[in-house]
Amino acid sequence: MKVRVNAVTPSSKPVINAISVDVEGFAESNAQSFPISDNFLDETTQNCEIKTNTHVLLELFAELNIKATFFFLGRIATDIPNLVKATAEAGHEIGCHSYCHLRIVGLEKNDFKDKLTAAKKDLEDVSGQRVYGFRAPDFSITKSSIWALDVLKETGFVYDSSIYPFGLHDVYGIKDADTLIHRFPNGLIEFPLPTIELLGKRVPFGGGGYFRLYPLLLTKIFLSKLNKQGHPAMFYIHPYEVGPIIPQIPGLSVYRKFRHYYNCKNGAKRLKHILKVFKFAPAIEVLKEYNGSKFEQPERT
Repeated sequence: MKVRVNAVTPSSKPVINAISVDVEGFAESNAQSFPISDNFLDETTQNCEIKTNTHVLLELFAELNIKATFFFLGRIATDIPNLVKATAEAGHEIGCHSYCHLRIVGLEKNDFKDKLTAAKKDLEDVSGQRVYGFRAPDFSITKSSIWALDVLKETGFVYDSSIYPFGLHDVYGIKDADTLIHRFPNGLIEFPLPTIELLGKRVPFGGGGYFRLYPLLLTKIFLSKLNKQGHPAMFYIHPYEVGPIIPQIPGLSVYRKFRHYYNCKNGAKRLKHILKVFKFAPAIEVLKEYNGSKFEQPERT
């Protein structure tokens, strides 16, 4: 499938950004990046971390009266169903983050489709919502796994938010992908992760490590610039970047420690500042405003 798209026309209304959470444990999030011992990958340990940290985010959003999109791993619907249910009951959108935190690159198409179908069904059954959106672990829809977009459409997703449109990362990115919300020929909508152009180069920003590593002022400048152009950003965060529990994996290089831990202890404070300065809503709500499409409201069953 080609990555040629039809542009989606922005609305003239004030820009509202999407705020999203990739719900996963720290160890499973990084298991394909560096060696992690089995005791850190124990599901009971990880689930305790996920519950504690996610509730911190839920409390922060409730305090500021903000609704978000939570991209849950499908396994969490089985392992921690009450967390998915509580998130939905608080009025947040439930999205899918695959079944387990495995990069799509290297997966067999049929295996991916089977697990994706199961994850979507489990999340819908537990949350009582239709699941509209998907985000790949590690943003791993790249040129070599672009086939996944057709699988998403076939399994009933309305939009994807997996593509980072730049080419300098060691794991993800499509350097020539469209930087704005767009629709693929198969009808699937892409809400890409945000970049800004500086000196002719695309610079990623808007969440995760970029939010932790960049000065807060720089994130605000980039968000403001994109919004002034009439376009929303897809901001994203992980529970362990905000909550109190983040496992300390031994044996990491200085580079890895800096890349994965820097500013996590200040995450809640920094995120709260951004949430107060800019307008945010769930991704499906932003798409309805931006696209003018008549998406169905998520319904409880």
